Amino acid sequence: MKKTTRPIFPAFAPTMTTARLLIRPMQQSDLEDFHVLRTQYEVMKWTSTGKIDRDLEATQIWLNRSLPPDGVSTFNFAVEELSKPGKVTGALGCHQTEPPECGYMFRVEHWGKGYATEAFRRWLQAWWELPRREVVIDDSDSGSQDATEVEFVPEVLRADIDEVNVASARILANSGFHPVSVEVVEHNGTNIKLIALELQRPIYQS
Repeated sequence: MKKTTRPIFPAFAPTMTTARLLIRPMQQSDLEDFHVLRTQYEVMKWTSTGKIDRDLEATQIWLNRSLPPDGVSTFNFAVEELSKPGKVTGALGCHQTEPPECGYMFRVEHWGKGYATEAFRRWLQAWWELPRREVVIDDSDSGSQDATEVEFVPEVLRADIDEVNVASARILANSGFHPVSVEVVEHNGTNIKLIALELQRPIYQS
């Protein structure tokens, strides 16, 4: 049996700040701003869908995953510039909880400012500060004569990127992620090399 740890998500996610950014829970009033973000092809081509939202309803479906009641099982946030409150410039968080996988997206006009790195590092800090619980990730018999033997596996956070997305690769590498596998997958009719990266939970966290 293999065990690891997983975060316990708060009922009310925190609001965080960096030198230039406000990182806060998503809300229904963000819909139009997120629709602008998710209709920028330069942004969406790097996502799992690989295409822009067809209409406002599609953006609403995406947003619903981060709103109550579904939002209590995620750790997703909207990002604003402190100098321009009320206008969403990006989003980041854990969009898949088992195994935990993270990601981020920012409007094209804000690329090159270091916002993604700044926000992502603050989010990572909050992620690792969440309380933890032990979970079983593999209950199969590993061949050991002792069926009750438990192997504890360090918790990791995952991110998947297209091999040619060098900007995102740089952000993840600067945040401590390292590649663990490369797989050729079909994505919107084209074969791409998908790189899986992982970041291990800091050992100083209890």
